[in-house]
Formats: sequence, C-alpha cells, structure tokens
Amino acid sequence: MNEKMKKIKEILEKKAAFDDAITLLNWDLETEAPRMAIEKKSKTLNYLSGESYSTVINDEFKELVYSVDENNLNELDRKIIQEIKKETFEKMKKIPKEDYQKYSEIVLVASRVWERAKNENNYEIFKDYLKQIIEYNKKFIKLRGYEGHQYNTLLDDYEPEMTVVELDEFFEKVRTELSPLIKKIVKSEKKVLDEEKRKKFKSLKFDIQKQKELSKEILDVMKFDFERGILKESEHPFTTDMGNKDVRITTHYYENNLLSSVYSTIHEGGHALYEQHITDEISNTILGNGTSMGIHESQSRIYENMFGRSREFLSFLYPKIEKVFDGILSKNGITAEDLYILANEVEESFIRIEADELTYPIHILIRYELEKEIFSDLDKEVDVDELAEAWADKYEKYLGIRPETYSKGILQDVHWASGLFGYFPSYALGSAYSAQIYDTINKKVNILDELKNGEFSRINEILKNNIHQFGKTKTPKEIIKDMTGKEFDSSYYIDYLIGKFSEIY
Repeated sequence: MNEKMKKIKEILEKKAAFDDAITLLNWDLETEAPRMAIEKKSKTLNYLSGESYSTVINDEFKELVYSVDENNLNELDRKIIQEIKKETFEKMKKIPKEDYQKYSEIVLVASRVWERAKNENNYEIFKDYLKQIIEYNKKFIKLRGYEGHQYNTLLDDYEPEMTVVELDEFFEKVRTELSPLIKKIVKSEKKVLDEEKRKKFKSLKFDIQKQKELSKEILDVMKFDFERGILKESEHPFTTDMGNKDVRITTHYYENNLLSSVYSTIHEGGHALYEQHITDEISNTILGNGTSMGIHESQSRIYENMFGRSREFLSFLYPKIEKVFDGILSKNGITAEDLYILANEVEESFIRIEADELTYPIHILIRYELEKEIFSDLDKEVDVDELAEAWADKYEKYLGIRPETYSKGILQDVHWASGLFGYFPSYALGSAYSAQIYDTINKKVNILDELKNGEFSRINEILKNNIHQFGKTKTPKEIIKDMTGKEFDSSYYIDYLIGKFSEIY
C-alpha cells in the first residue's frame, strides 16, 4: 500500500474509534440511559466530538491528504481521498472547533428535552434549543458558503448535488398531480371499509410484549441478521451503525396502534439491510455508509410501503399476527383484506410517520417549505413562536386540518432537535426513487409472488448487488442510472400512487 495512504487510513481509524464511542453514547441516551444521566453524558460527548474533530482537522493531516497523487491510487483509495477532501476540508474544517463541540452538545441535550416536550406537549421548554440550533446552522452556512439558495448547503449534506431548483420542480409536480386525487378521496362519501370494523380495529389493545415478538419475527422474515444487529425501543424510531457488523434499529410501540410498530420496524429494517449489505472491503472506511439519505430512504420506504403495505405481504402477515395475538383480528371480524385497507387508508392526519402513502409527500412538502423559508435569510432571527404557527398554517393550507397541540405539530419530529435541517426532502425523494427501483426489480423477479410467500431472499439480493454493496463509492445519480438504465424520473412514483389508490378507492 502507498505509505501515505497507509498513514491516512490509520488516522481515519483513530477518528472512527472516537465516532464509535459517540454513536454508542447517543444510542444509550436514546434507548436506556436515565434522564438524569444527560448532563454528564453531554460533557463526555463534548470532549469526544472535539477529539474526533482534531484528529482530522489539522495542518499535518491536510498536507498529507493533498500531497497524495490520486493518479497513482486504485479506484477505492482515490474515492476515499476525494471523500476526505469534500467532507473534512470543504465542510468540517470551515467550522471552528469550539462551535463544532458546542453544537454537538446542544443537539444532544435538545434531543432529550424534545422527548420530554413532546410527551408533555410543552413547547416552552424546547423552543430556545430550537432557536439556538437554527442560528448555528445559519452560521455554518455562512462559514461553508453556498451556491444559489442558502438552503442548498444543508440539502447537499443529505442528498449530494440536490438543489432548491430541482426540489421546487419535484414538489410542484407532486402537489399538482396528487392533490386532486387526495381531495377526491377525502371528500368522497364512499367507504372502502365498514365503519364498525374500522372502529373495532382502532379500539383493540395489542399487548406491547407481543408486539415486540411480532417485530422480531418481521425482521427475521426480511432477513435482518441478528448476529450483526439489534432491535430496541425509542421515542422516535431510528437506525444507527458502526460498520456492517453492528447495525442497530429502534421502533416504538403503542398499545392501541399495532400498525405503527409494524411499519416503523419494517421501515428501519430497510435502512438496516442497506448497512448490513455493504461489502467488508469498504464497510470500515469513510465510504462505508449509504450514499445519500435519499437512496437510504428509498430502501426503508420500498420495504415499508411498496412491499410491506401490499395486499400480498399482508395476506402473508395476517396469520402471523393472529398467532402472536391469539386470533385477535378474526375474533373481531377483521379479515386479511380489511387489514390491507386499514394499512392503506387515506386520511388527512397530523403525524408524518403515521401518514398514508398518498398524503405522505404533502407532509414532507410542508417541512421543505418551512426549512426553505427559515434559511432564505441568514441574517434574520427566527421567531420560534411564529414558526410553530407557520407549521399549523401550512397543515391547514395543504391538508385542511390544524393541529390543536404542539405534539401533533412542530414537536412531532425529532429531526430539528437533532439539527437535521435538509434531511426531510430525502423522504419524498426516497419514496420517488423506490418506485423506479421497484419497476426494475419486478422485471427480474415477480415481486408480488415473492411477497405472497414472505420471501425476500431474491429481492434482497437484487438490492444488495445494485445498491447496498457499493456504500458511498457510487453517487445517488449513478446508483439510479446504473440500476434502472434511466435518469431519475418521478413519474414512476406519481403513476404508482395514482394507480394504487384509484384501485383501492
């Protein structure tokens, strides 16, 4: 190995050790640590984030990286150098160490305060943290610079090369082509499910311990590897990893809402399979993660929605639910077909993660517009009380409903508490990517026949070979083009939604 590359990789391994420790502490805080532990843990994390930063942000490391002749490297090492230059010296180095540490500490504390604020519907205890996080992000945009809209800098963190211009066009198409169908369905008096059955299902209580058993069984069906992964519970479901042999996911359980945990588990399982399938060769390098959040969300949402909410998969899942919950559905007159309708009901709802497929992109459109407005003027101080009202206003404008609590409004997502501005559009892009990916898979294997039998091996293999294994060695655009033979085309997504929900309704 090139001696300079050997030294660079040793330094990156040292940084990875600090980052693993940070990941573990964050995981512990989200899943098991007592509330009173946060103060000490935040100080520890402040220190570790500073050490991680200093490992690569120094003149010696920069000189070493830029002294490497990329022409004399193999393709993988060349991509590693390019990734270091972009993520370390074009992004991180522009943020002063003290700001980096302080910001890391704030988002850690803010995430725990958010959890309490959401559960207590208490925006007052959280809003000052939100204000600080927004101001830091504005400061970081100024330090890092931007091209076009200021928000582009944050978008690039989650979907490389994505811009406001492209997203405006995408969301305009989503809004204009889906809104008429949404309005037609929600205003229609036609009932696709007997109201008594619907009420009966909503009133059922599903034992939490048995829901945990079902979630594990679902992950087994999906071929999630429990030798290299784990499932826990958190307020807001998420996936994290420390290489392809330590992938951790969480879900959340509600006694009166079985479908919530079912689909949170499937969603996070899709993320986890992506990480578990990255090849060993790149897993422990700077390229050893999903290439973008849009591609990552395409995997979680193809499993959750296109596979998991299909009539065929639910006919497979129905007897498993019956077995775990002692025949609770059939005893209450709910059939597998009823379960399919319940999993695909279109309704104007407040909570994004509970939203049906058809209205889901409208939830993302709302967040996208709010974030774009927040960062349209970097010198203007954001009034967080007005922001909460703006959230409610947009729900009223686009979905005809107004959240009566903060918990159903601005407090429902953890993303802003975690500083993840620019992330939300990835959910809609991921959904759109997934439709184009689905079309390609279906040309190689009959997806619905596979799902009818709960068989994911062939589907997983196609996704692994075309997307997962590459980690960050391919860009999002390369992934889509190489797999599907075409550039990204949102019409696959629009056609899928219109076709599916026109058939149901």
